[in-house]
Amino acid sequence: MSKGPAPFRPKQKRSRESLRRMLDAAEIVLDKYGLEGATVSRIAKQAKVSPANVYRRFPDKEALMRAVFSRGTEVNREELAREVDVEQLSKIGIRNFTPQWIAGMLGAYHARTGLMRATVLYAQQHERTPFVRRQRDLEVRNFKKLVKTFLVWRDEIHHPDPEYAVSYGILMVAFALRELILFDQTRTFEHALPVGDEQLKTELPRMFLRYLGIETD
Repeated sequence: MSKGPAPFRPKQKRSRESLRRMLDAAEIVLDKYGLEGATVSRIAKQAKVSPANVYRRFPDKEALMRAVFSRGTEVNREELAREVDVEQLSKIGIRNFTPQWIAGMLGAYHARTGLMRATVLYAQQHERTPFVRRQRDLEVRNFKKLVKTFLVWRDEIHHPDPEYAVSYGILMVAFALRELILFDQTRTFEHALPVGDEQLKTELPRMFLRYLGIETD
């Protein structure tokens, strides 16, 4: 893949709106058809423009994909910049916060399963490109921010190394949901073990909290 220049950011309102429609359309097509099925013709049809209009903005599909995933990086950057209200958070309690966090992740994975799967696959295929590296750097920083959030309740965590335990526990929950939801591994286990949303919402918080050494009901 050619690295190419950074995505063009138009100054005129009409041009910005046209770009937004193309990127929105690309996300919808990626969510429905996946990375391989996200053709320029499908994206153009979804955006209600001609393929020629898309190519006037982007020299090829790869440039369009870079723009789509770069916009996702900006969302992560905004999330990282959002301050955590430690006082309010501490009042919620780790036993209440944990199932809320896991339910939120589960909802996000279900909302745009195909798009998120395409994002993971694209990053794996283009891991050396600068913007994918920037995205991974932001993901790591968001991960550390989440670890820091859980350490608000450090005194309740009875693992010998609270920071390590929180970090490892978050990874295990994220990987479990990614494999089960994004890559549809629930089908592999559905005849041997119930792994639907209700089970995940109940058992993942219990596993996470008990690994931290926190008793649950």
